[in-house]
Amino acid sequence: MFRSGWLALLLALWMIAGALPLAAQDDALLNECVRLLPTNRPIPDGADAPSLRFVAPTSPQVIGTAVLLTIETTNFDIPTEGRHWHLWVNGQLQGMVYQPDAIIDLEPGEYVICASLGNTDHADIGMPAGLRLTVQAAAPGAAPTLSVAREAAVVQPEQALGAGQIALLVVGALAAAFGGWWMGARMGKRKTIARPPKSD
Repeated sequence: MFRSGWLALLLALWMIAGALPLAAQDDALLNECVRLLPTNRPIPDGADAPSLRFVAPTSPQVIGTAVLLTIETTNFDIPTEGRHWHLWVNGQLQGMVYQPDAIIDLEPGEYVICASLGNTDHADIGMPAGLRLTVQAAAPGAAPTLSVAREAAVVQPEQALGAGQIALLVVGALAAAFGGWWMGARMGKRKTIARPPKSD
């Protein structure tokens, strides 16, 4: 009886010690994801605070280069009123996702995947979710199947300004500056007439 008590205690301590590095790793992962987000983003708290977590993949190792990522949200309906989530791979923003599933193509290797909720103004809100993933190539001739069609798991790239749009903005700013200078030069300076001080 005495030995079984000690054995149970040792087993419990071993399990706790084994879980500690995993908890530290989760904190490190969360910190990696938090660094990607603006520090001034709204972070609601309380029972009705929005949150998200990854529910797929269920294993840290994935076979095949087409990877299905699935999130689950609490107090945040996607895609109600333009709500969505942002997806990062190894610190690079991949885009916006307007459904719970996203399919991305990754070469074999190790990845840090981060996600954050996005509101209708495309601003990040709340705390992110993250996972570490190892992608392995499928065996020759084997093609893993995805449980979701690609059309239903699209990642939309963030809208970036193209070279033409940037050039148009620069030309417009220069034209406005020149126009302001030209109008100011043509109007001349107005003379001010000094009025005599009022007497009592």
